[in-house]
Amino acid sequence: MKTLLYTTLISLSLILMACPYEGNVELCTYAEALKTEKTLIGEWVAFHEGGDRDELVIEKGDKGVYFVSHKHYKGSKLDERTKVRAYSTDISGTAVFTLEYEQENKYQYAKHEITGKNEFNLQFIDADYMETNFKPEEEVTGKVLKDFLAEHLSDEKLFTEKMEFYRKHSPEYDKVRIYMEKSGF
Repeated sequence: MKTLLYTTLISLSLILMACPYEGNVELCTYAEALKTEKTLIGEWVAFHEGGDRDELVIEKGDKGVYFVSHKHYKGSKLDERTKVRAYSTDISGTAVFTLEYEQENKYQYAKHEITGKNEFNLQFIDADYMETNFKPEEEVTGKVLKDFLAEHLSDEKLFTEKMEFYRKHSPEYDKVRIYMEKSGF
């Protein structure tokens, strides 16, 4: 019975979870990207109800480029592994990342918020919001997309739910990990 409940909760959360928007253009080039933030470099973990987790290893590339290795675990089993190149641009005072996936010609877009020494939140641009509201009359370019995002940046519906990441093996990480274990996840 307990297994059925957890399976139902996980399935429901996956159905309700918004999908990130994928575009064909980058918001800026590597050369135009904002300088990397040293605080993001390192190993990070986001815990999810149901026992799933996402792990990131963020490394500094060139001046404005991060190399990100992403692993998604379903329970204790590795489910998905991706490599991403991330670089950001300033849109109305907010750093918005272009996420370039290694083996695809698609981009995703996200913003982050550093919430503590060992914590940050990540939110993706929401696919449903973009499908409903982004109807350009001209060819989609980086400038067209940036202009749209600048107009809608204050609308919280533009973004997916926040993913909370904790620096691996930090006191905050240990606290959340222990809480999740005690809660049965």
